[in-house]
Amino acid sequence: MSKKKLIRFRANKEFERLFEPSALDLIERDHELKGRWNSDFFKNSNDLVLELGCGRGEYTIGLARLNPDKNYIGVDIKGSRLFFGARVIEAERIHNACLVRSQIELVPAIFAREVNQIWLTFPDPRPDRVRRRLTAPNFLNRYRKILADDGTICLKTDSRELYEFTLELAGKNNLEVLESTSDLYDSPLKDRMPQIQTQYEEKFLAAGKKICFLQFRLDRDVAPLKPKSRS
Repeated sequence: MSKKKLIRFRANKEFERLFEPSALDLIERDHELKGRWNSDFFKNSNDLVLELGCGRGEYTIGLARLNPDKNYIGVDIKGSRLFFGARVIEAERIHNACLVRSQIELVPAIFAREVNQIWLTFPDPRPDRVRRRLTAPNFLNRYRKILADDGTICLKTDSRELYEFTLELAGKNNLEVLESTSDLYDSPLKDRMPQIQTQYEEKFLAAGKKICFLQFRLDRDVAPLKPKSRS
């Protein structure tokens, strides 16, 4: 492990708005703030929004700046990345945002049905490991356990394959699709989206890639897609 990473890991322990529960603890018992993030941590009853796989927390922090009347939590397993976001949150004293270091598989142990919206911003499309996609059925069924009634999921991606996979999954499972476009910046949705671009998105746009966006609602178990028959 590099010296810089070790320094960041040590610094992470001092940030008041960065939580690092151990995986073993979460397997044995729920997080102490589960079901009480708003009441006990944010001290309000505002909507709670998660970004899963948040990296450095750019989108989480951007949303928190734009919407001080909502609470935002970014989740990622990479502590060396979260360091940068935690440092910004502390420096700017952003009261409505925090970060959690954890595997996304464990979010049902961290949150109850208290989350109003989940953002998946440019997740790894996992072309060879469909089950590991953050919109695969096994993940969506975890999200059902933490989304409040009428909670929604927003997917923003440069991967047309991931976008179409998720859209097909929503259709096969009769999930309500609220918004959908395979070219965000050439659609009416552009002006209604948060004006935030992460470093990844800026690189994708500079390379001429189109950005896809999908917003849908989960209200039932999601079954896997059946393999397409071969001719």
